[in-house]
Amino acid sequence: MIVIRRFLSLFAIAVALGAPQFANAQAPAGVSEGDWESMKNLVDPTAVHFEGYEAGLGLKEDGSPYRVLYTPSWLGDDYQVVANGLLHAQLGKAGVEVTTISGDLGAANQVRAIEDAIATGQYDAIILQPLNPQTIAVAVDKAVAAGIDVYSWVTTPNTEEYTGFAGYDADLVETNGQVGTKLVELAEAAGATEENPYLVLEIWGGRSYPTSQTRHSGVHKGIGDSKIVKVIETADTDGNPDTVIRAIQDAFAQYPGIQAMYPHWGDASSFEEGLRSVGRLADKGEDGHVVVFLQDIDKSMLGGMRDGVFDYTLSNGPWPQIDLVMKMFLWHTVLKQPLGDGADLPKDVYLPMPLLTGEQLYTPEGQLFGASVAFADMPLGKWDVWPVLDTTSVGYPVPTLAARKTLLGY
Repeated sequence: MIVIRRFLSLFAIAVALGAPQFANAQAPAGVSEGDWESMKNLVDPTAVHFEGYEAGLGLKEDGSPYRVLYTPSWLGDDYQVVANGLLHAQLGKAGVEVTTISGDLGAANQVRAIEDAIATGQYDAIILQPLNPQTIAVAVDKAVAAGIDVYSWVTTPNTEEYTGFAGYDADLVETNGQVGTKLVELAEAAGATEENPYLVLEIWGGRSYPTSQTRHSGVHKGIGDSKIVKVIETADTDGNPDTVIRAIQDAFAQYPGIQAMYPHWGDASSFEEGLRSVGRLADKGEDGHVVVFLQDIDKSMLGGMRDGVFDYTLSNGPWPQIDLVMKMFLWHTVLKQPLGDGADLPKDVYLPMPLLTGEQLYTPEGQLFGASVAFADMPLGKWDVWPVLDTTSVGYPVPTLAARKTLLGY
């Protein structure tokens, strides 16, 4: 993945430059002192756009608004709520009308929303996070054929016809493979052998979910052919807290010497309660500590990362993904510029997934486009104070009214 390697090199440069000096900066215009106090260690005001997109950018030449249908997989966690809030606030400021119809964890609901959008002819674009990439593919093809641009994030539909995508590919050595590589390092440090391997509990989300499939595959690519790491896989949990706790209890009953744990997803409290129930909830450095790798860092996980209950997280937060999808929509649907190889914006943008410790979350290593991956520490619900991220550092444009005037003449 050339794009991921490009981003990783930029991360290395940022880290080499040292910690940013924006914590003492004054609150940007439009941001209260109270809100700035909560976000000043999370956002570099010199590398983002607090003013947001300009009013009128999302209007057509006749003055009517562009209309977007957003259909997420559901709206039941911080991840989805942040994306939905930013879409409405930031595109709304530009004059775009955004309508959200949640999939409510039903792939058929997303298909129905897209088919209704085609039938009504009311939308210029659809933004989605596919619950089932295969099930939604035909509907995406029909939407594009009907002249509706379709942008996806998190995962791509199983078709080449979608307009643009921003997200992550967990099935790489550079991404989820980092977990596997770290597990081998931990095993070596612990003196593990093929006869006495380092025991790792992998808590499956669901084997039918592409997200779980790629996360599992990526981790095992990092482990490679090492024989000193033994992975114990649970049955599917769907992230259900009670099911996760039982899975932890069953695994430790059979393998009491488990040394590390990697859940595909789920509620952090269930990881803590599961470990507590088997007598293995201990902070880093304490006897009996189980090394825990998290895939996400929502609000419930940040406390455990800071306190040392959890050790690592692979960042794949919603903020940079949805920010890039908005830029794709404005650049292509509104400003009529191409997406693809050789264009200012590619059709597919795969973001890096740095493996971070709790100490790194608020350092340059934990930032992308001027903002920390610890997105849940931002003022949730106050979407108008969240800045537009600056992607010009990697050559991706930030659409403006001036660009529209130059490109389209209005």
